[in-house]
Amino acid sequence: MPANTALVVLVVSLLMLVLPGLLTAAAFGLRGWLAAATAPLLTYGIVGAAGPVLPAIGILWSPAAFAAVSLAFSAVVAGARLGVRRVQRDRTAAPVVDRSPNHWAATHHAGIAAAVLLAAAVGFVVTVQATREFTAVPQVWDSVFHSNAIRYIADSGQSNPDALRNLNDPVVASYYYPNAFHVLAATVVMVTGADVPTVITTGVALFVPMLAVGAVALIRSCGGRPAFAFATAVLSCAFTALPWDLLPWGTLLPFITALTLMAAFLAIAATILRREQYSIVLPIALGLAGIGLLALHPSVAVAVVICGVALVIQTWLQRRPSIRDLTAVVVTVAAAGLLGLPLLLASLGAASSADYDWPAVFSPADALGQLFFLSHDQRFPQYWLVLLVAVGLVSHRVIRPMIWLVAAGIFFAGLFVLAAAYEGEIVSLLTRAWWNDRWRFAALWSVAAMFLAGAGAVEIHDGLLNLLNRVKVRRRAAVGGRGRLVLSSAVLAAVLAGVWASTGGLYHERNETRLAQAFTDGPTVSTAERRAFDELARLVPKGQLVMNDSYDGSALMWALDDVRPVFASPVIAPQELVTMPPERRVLFDSFDQIDTMPAVRRAVEHLGIRYVIVCDGIIGPARGHGPGMQSVEAAKSLRLVFENDAARIYEIAS
Repeated sequence: MPANTALVVLVVSLLMLVLPGLLTAAAFGLRGWLAAATAPLLTYGIVGAAGPVLPAIGILWSPAAFAAVSLAFSAVVAGARLGVRRVQRDRTAAPVVDRSPNHWAATHHAGIAAAVLLAAAVGFVVTVQATREFTAVPQVWDSVFHSNAIRYIADSGQSNPDALRNLNDPVVASYYYPNAFHVLAATVVMVTGADVPTVITTGVALFVPMLAVGAVALIRSCGGRPAFAFATAVLSCAFTALPWDLLPWGTLLPFITALTLMAAFLAIAATILRREQYSIVLPIALGLAGIGLLALHPSVAVAVVICGVALVIQTWLQRRPSIRDLTAVVVTVAAAGLLGLPLLLASLGAASSADYDWPAVFSPADALGQLFFLSHDQRFPQYWLVLLVAVGLVSHRVIRPMIWLVAAGIFFAGLFVLAAAYEGEIVSLLTRAWWNDRWRFAALWSVAAMFLAGAGAVEIHDGLLNLLNRVKVRRRAAVGGRGRLVLSSAVLAAVLAGVWASTGGLYHERNETRLAQAFTDGPTVSTAERRAFDELARLVPKGQLVMNDSYDGSALMWALDDVRPVFASPVIAPQELVTMPPERRVLFDSFDQIDTMPAVRRAVEHLGIRYVIVCDGIIGPARGHGPGMQSVEAAKSLRLVFENDAARIYEIAS
């Protein structure tokens, strides 16, 4: 793939992610860092609100439909805000400009913007190197589903979340999977014509800037210092647990996206609680942002509620509760219900599904050590980040406006220990919303740890600056206001330069190595297997199903070459076998008995299958081919038409 193609996809992805939400943020009256941080989240809110509705009224999803819906949202919001302003006849509907007791001058904003760009550049380099310049195919279990979901939406325009049942469970009436991530990625595919892996890998490069800008907006909304925002933005790319660990673990793309936008949601909530005058506009914006999180991943929406409760408690400890706080909650919930009722109902229905229980693999002491030393499933801790986190915890002066977030982080740390080291019904109940997954809890803790590390860097800066000021006083050297700013900035830059040098460039090599584990050449799809997919694309008529093994990576023929497989993602047995249609079940269990089982032959003829592919690579944790694909080469009804060192294609005899 030419380098300029990846660049075009990256630019289009960024514009699709930011522009619709930025227009809506401006209509809500949001400005500055708050608008920049919430723009992607509001974009996903628009997708989450409109995605289920358009197909229901006969409109397929397309770039034109997305543009029209985005403009309509912005126009309605702007009109509603103007109406509120005229009715209330006060300034409550005026633009929401970030205000803080710690003054942020233009030079502060410029420095913080530079910090965001530095973190984004590090994240970009990590992604480019790990994905071989955006050409690699994601190899982990969940990536097959995500890739084919994107391709399906791009092909069909079906943006309703329950339409994703057509990948593997076409007869399951109650099927639901949050699809805002997939719908927006499919829009990029529609606009650029790029293959799905390129869209996915370029999207990975946007995780760090979303995280960094959200952190800045949250610190500003909570009244934090500019130095705190600067340091946190710089360090946002360094933590292995977020986002880098979550890609090799399961390629949890919607979850990572939602997690990087969590701070943006909380920034709106903090702004509402800190404003002296009540405005109905901000709670509506918060409701739309909540729909964005829910449409990305409901478990992050649950995490945000926990963080929000902690924020409210700290706010009420600092001032008396007021009726406007309750009113804001009511308006937020009402706005979310009005804008995303189909999504909310589907999410509630899915909440009653069976839970997951990953085995406990650590002792409690090991789990605590891995979490707080930032070494989950890694050989070595991230020592320098641990030092900064410890300083931030012990000193707690800089982090004081965000103690609520630290408290929520400690809560998620406790859930990590439960998921990693304990079993039982209580553990299952407490961790169910996050699939009992210690990796997700490690990432949630890392959100709080990132702010603690930023606070720790500023505490060290303050100590050094006080020491220098004492030396100057002894020498009777006076420093003016501009000189103090220059000196303070130089000291903070020196502290972070020391962190950069000590960590080898903010642990970029460590994170690159970790991310690259999700983008190897096989075993899910190797270069040789991709050549077999290319051959299938030449042999198979458009829309015709190809028989495949759900465990050998061949399902990615759809995302890569637009050839549709019978099994579009790995089958999770036994849960999915119970609801699998009889024809597909017989193919899954017994396709290699095509010579002797009439039921197999009937299923093949009814589904119009003419070709079969078998690949050598197996998706972990599967240990081999599915039961119906283990003896395909012995079937006399199959004629070999293509073979290389990694895959074989057969034609079914009539």
